[in-house]
Amino acid sequence: MASQGPKGLPWEKDKGILALEARKKVYEAVKSFAGSHFREIERKSGFSTGVAHYHLSYLVNHGLVMEEKRGHKVHYFPSEFKPENKRLLGLLRQGILRKILMCISMQRVCSYEQIVQFVQRPPSTVSWHLKKLLEEKIITHSKKGRNTYFSLVINPQEVIRLLITYRKSFLDSMVDNVIEMWERY
Repeated sequence: MASQGPKGLPWEKDKGILALEARKKVYEAVKSFAGSHFREIERKSGFSTGVAHYHLSYLVNHGLVMEEKRGHKVHYFPSEFKPENKRLLGLLRQGILRKILMCISMQRVCSYEQIVQFVQRPPSTVSWHLKKLLEEKIITHSKKGRNTYFSLVINPQEVIRLLITYRKSFLDSMVDNVIEMWERY
């Protein structure tokens, strides 16, 4: 008996679903750039809006791809993607949040001033993004005197692992620098 795939489909049928070259290309874009929104998948696959939408919908309906709505955007993940990493990868796709998480991952504990210096954005912008990460329960904070310090609630190695795995999907030289430093450790 054939092993069962997502939504109970035999894996042989999954192969049939991906037999079309265009659909396979869309699936590969989702797999390589997990957590991307529709326009990004459209760009990466090189297809028109209609073609990309048709194949994404088909893949979602057949259980090879999952979609997750966040705010006004829908993000796409391969069905085998770990649920606990969806939220984290979605946050890592946002430049300022990614830089904040890289800073805290490298230092373990960072002061507000260190984060502002690392991110190189106005303090009010950094505060807004830190608040978002606190609300998402990705980071925690503590006060010592007048200073506020931030640390990760999640495993810092998981942040780095996702950065390494999806390195090519982040058009950010800082990601390469952090990964290089991490690999030297």
